[in-house]
Amino acid sequence: MSVLSPYPAERVEPILVEEMTAEGLTRYEPDPNDWRSADGLPYGFYIQSPEAETDPGDLQLVERASGATMRCDIGLHIFVSNPSGRPALARMAQRVAQRTDGWVFVEFHDPPSAALLHQLRDAGRCIPVGDAVYLDAAATSAWIAHPEFHVIK
Repeated sequence: MSVLSPYPAERVEPILVEEMTAEGLTRYEPDPNDWRSADGLPYGFYIQSPEAETDPGDLQLVERASGATMRCDIGLHIFVSNPSGRPALARMAQRVAQRTDGWVFVEFHDPPSAALLHQLRDAGRCIPVGDAVYLDAAATSAWIAHPEFHVIK
């Protein structure tokens, strides 16, 4: 999952580490960029410039909606294709977005229905981009609680 934030990387990284720890993950030695859940699932993160992988048009939409320049793209990932570990990614992304004024990029299996988009907009802020959306922290919470919730790896 990806979170765009107007905060600089040096401000985001400690928040990200706190939220990974709060999710019950521990750093995996010898590589401190790798993390493990209590049941051994491998997680990781990166922080990079938003221009590295974000479509320029999408970036403009998010910046216009937020009224701020996005300064980093926070990537949270799980290294195995295990659906049971994906909700943790969403929870961490939501909390990081909450603490960094961020926007979570959410992809869907199928194009989101008008009813789902309406529900997400009622909960917070939602920016549709093709078959995906950028959600603020409040809308991300609504997505996590939704019966159709899923995370695409």
